[in-house]
Amino acid sequence: MYSPQKLHPISYLTGVIEAIKQNIFLIIIFLVFNIRDFDFTNIYAYIFPGIVTIFFLFSFIAQILKVYNTRYWIENDHFVLATGIFTKERKELNIRRIQTLDTSQGIVNQIVGGVKLQIKTPSDGIDLDTVSKKQSDWIQQTLKEKQHELSSTNEKNDDIDSVNGALDADSELTSNSMTEQQKEPDLESKPSYLYKLNFKELLLMALTSGAIGVAFAALSPIIGGLSDIIPWNWITDEFSQISQAIFVIVAMMIAMIVIVSYVVGTLIVIVRNFNYTVTKNGNQLNIKYGLFNVKSITVPTDRVQAVVEKQSFLRKLFGYTSIHFVITSDMNDVDKDDVSLDGHVMILPFIKRKKAFEIIKDLIPSMSFEEARIGMPWRGFHRYFWKKAVLLIIVAAVINYFWLPWVFLIAGVIILMLILHSYLVIKFSGLRLVKDELVVRNVTLFGFKNSYFKQDKILGMEIRRNPFLINSDLGNFKFVIAKASGSEGIGLKFNPYQHVESLQTWYLRGEQYE
Repeated sequence: MYSPQKLHPISYLTGVIEAIKQNIFLIIIFLVFNIRDFDFTNIYAYIFPGIVTIFFLFSFIAQILKVYNTRYWIENDHFVLATGIFTKERKELNIRRIQTLDTSQGIVNQIVGGVKLQIKTPSDGIDLDTVSKKQSDWIQQTLKEKQHELSSTNEKNDDIDSVNGALDADSELTSNSMTEQQKEPDLESKPSYLYKLNFKELLLMALTSGAIGVAFAALSPIIGGLSDIIPWNWITDEFSQISQAIFVIVAMMIAMIVIVSYVVGTLIVIVRNFNYTVTKNGNQLNIKYGLFNVKSITVPTDRVQAVVEKQSFLRKLFGYTSIHFVITSDMNDVDKDDVSLDGHVMILPFIKRKKAFEIIKDLIPSMSFEEARIGMPWRGFHRYFWKKAVLLIIVAAVINYFWLPWVFLIAGVIILMLILHSYLVIKFSGLRLVKDELVVRNVTLFGFKNSYFKQDKILGMEIRRNPFLINSDLGNFKFVIAKASGSEGIGLKFNPYQHVESLQTWYLRGEQYE
């Protein structure tokens, strides 16, 4: 590990897969539109496949050279990564500042025994794609041992300075104290089990997770790309044999799409969150989950800026909820495998609410997690929907004039849903301030969202009012907290202005109101 190490040979296979992914669009165009009418006797017909092949070869060779030239090693107290084809790049991470060691193992990597390893500090990170599982474990163990060695060296130097200034009579006591301090990290290194999602809960989670939306998000690009080869005429003909009424045919097709989407979405959620396990090691949480893409991420609890509870209307009926942490990170990356880059990390995906807060209170004992006082002023009721309603009526009028005469029915249903949502916002939104901790409860489109944060995590406060709000003695507020490498606003609209002023006083001077 202290001499330059190569990536595992399976990284070359990953390079081939990456080259295919980079040219997948051209490959699909050729297979879908050209392969059926391809003229093998016409030499000019080989031009487009030749271009696709050249792009693929360039991408493949670049990936192979990148893997071949990549080296990593430990130098003094730094982890070093050297890579590059024509321009050599060298990145160094201070081992003392390494906070997380995350892994991701897709289906191909599971077959060949590969792992993508991400080594992160608060401001930077290194991706090793791909190493073997044995290499990954070795790197993680070596870095932890090196961190422990560096930490012990610093403590030893401090203890030596303390011993030199102490009396000889106390030397034996000091020596015993040093021995106990050196044993402390070993005790902290033992992970403790916090939570595991069993299959029964996983299935119930998938069935109540808005699986239709998940399926639409996953299937829409695929259906869009294959729309020309899907036998739509055959499908409509099959339904027309059951009924000749257009309304019935459309209703049956919609029902079929909804059922298929729900089943597919449920399967996606199950596969994505399979074997979800949370363990604790010192001030770090390790979260492992997934079936075809096994992820292992580390979340330092000292980077938590806020705790967010998300609970859908359906899950509330069963008493289940989910807990997320808002964390900070200075990294700017676009790695889709890194679920922590946006600053929102799911900690407990599906758990009884009482049990969830028992776990979270142990993780963050400085927070009390009080319930919000619900209820908003009724003079703000119409303000949640009237602008959207007016816009919908205008759009419906234009569409009705030029195209569809029954579009007002759809607009009316949407407006009724907006009015219902506004009612729920008035009845169930709210907040509560206890000492230096604030909880803000929002009603979202599909459920409830409780945000818990402390005064020392607040970066700023925004208050907005217009003449209409001033006339109604209302105000909007938003507290700004750090999230990932940016920030996030947490607040409520159309509050009594005296409450907003009290919150401002609390934020600026620490004075509390009830």
